[in-house]
Amino acid sequence: GNYVYPAAGFVHLNGSVERFAGAAASSAGVQQGAFRYAGVTDHYFVASTIEAPGTQRVEFSHVPYTPAGEQTVRQFVAFTIGFDQAPGDLRFFVGPKQFEALSAVSPEFTKVIDFGMFAFLAVPLRGALEWVQGFVGNYGWSIIVLTILINLVMAPLRHKSVVSMRKMQELQPQLKAIQDRYSHLKMTDPARGKMNEEVMALYKSKGANPASGCLPMLLTLPVLFAFYSLLSQAIEMRGAPFAGWITDLSQRDPWYITPLLMGATMFWQQRLQPGTGDPVQQKVLMFMPVMFTAMFLPAPSGLVIYWFVSNLWAIGQQYFTNWMIGPPKAVAGVKR
Repeated sequence: GNYVYPAAGFVHLNGSVERFAGAAASSAGVQQGAFRYAGVTDHYFVASTIEAPGTQRVEFSHVPYTPAGEQTVRQFVAFTIGFDQAPGDLRFFVGPKQFEALSAVSPEFTKVIDFGMFAFLAVPLRGALEWVQGFVGNYGWSIIVLTILINLVMAPLRHKSVVSMRKMQELQPQLKAIQDRYSHLKMTDPARGKMNEEVMALYKSKGANPASGCLPMLLTLPVLFAFYSLLSQAIEMRGAPFAGWITDLSQRDPWYITPLLMGATMFWQQRLQPGTGDPVQQKVLMFMPVMFTAMFLPAPSGLVIYWFVSNLWAIGQQYFTNWMIGPPKAVAGVKR
């Protein structure tokens, strides 16, 4: 499924890792170079050479396999390695992609875990999760505690975003009045430039900025995606129980309770957002919880718990911010 990292061949050269997943492994051709590490990896495990001497020739092959009595075709990748000269003693690492175990070989070897473009955030977040786990002793509760800490750090950005969106909401009647005055003009009419000038003048007079509502939230996304990437591949979640019916944080919720709760909190959160005045956009936003719920039904329960707790925090902060800034200001009638 989408939450399982596919089997892939890889080579490590000059500090970077190149991967060849699934069927692409067979078409990768022979990889030749002084590879520091070369081998195959999947979601939780890796088999790799360790600092093999000299130039190596590595060839990967895609190996589909259907176990007896099963219908599903499983995708494997095999590798063959050759040397121009006898390598002597050749060391291999075959085992779990547990960060400390890989780091004991070399900090560079940890790159076989593919945290994606936000690896620079995922690695310290993994350290933070292990630190919390040392106190809590349960990875499910550790995820909850770390999620709260992350959201606490990001709270000022969320507050600024809500305040900015409130300003934009209060300006909607005046913006619509300006747009209505120029609605008879074609989009290519140079006179529409006057409309843009009036809109910018309105923003300036009211101290509003359309981008300031989105920008703070965009700044929080790298952290959220990094934590998402971390939890989806952390072998520590494999077989780790939480509580009640959730006995393995790396597997989906067997009763789908947490994904449904997550979807409900997303819907609740959308209802609290300041309106934009655009009915089409509002319908799209209301559809998002349905889409995300469907996406998260097969997701590892540790991921769903993280997203659910983040939503609960956002809802609580929205109520608190609304209480701080008060209800929306009544806008006087606007001449058109």
